[in-house]
Amino acid sequence: MAVKIIFWVLIAAYVIPGFIFGFKKLTGNKQSVEHFKKWGYPLWFMHLLGLTEITGSILMLFNPTRLYGIAIFPVILAGALYTHIKNKESGEVKKPIFVGALLLAIFLFTFFV
Repeated sequence: MAVKIIFWVLIAAYVIPGFIFGFKKLTGNKQSVEHFKKWGYPLWFMHLLGLTEITGSILMLFNPTRLYGIAIFPVILAGALYTHIKNKESGEVKKPIFVGALLLAIFLFTFFV
């Protein structure tokens, strides 16, 4: 029982921010727009990324689709890591690494617990 609670806490810790940040990108939040312009990415890409984050988060909520959701996020996290390194944002590099570790924990719980 405790393992199941930990698993769902991990899922919530991943999915809730995924919805929030995805929604901000999808709706054109001012700060998100500023970031994407600063990084040199087109705004259509920001909206697509937001939709992808929301979709991946939804997929992670259900057992039959969880692996699809998990599979989406390493690509997003690699892109975030690349973007922060390319733009010399050393303070931001730890975020996609931490989120990736959380995703790995969810993946391991899905298969081995």
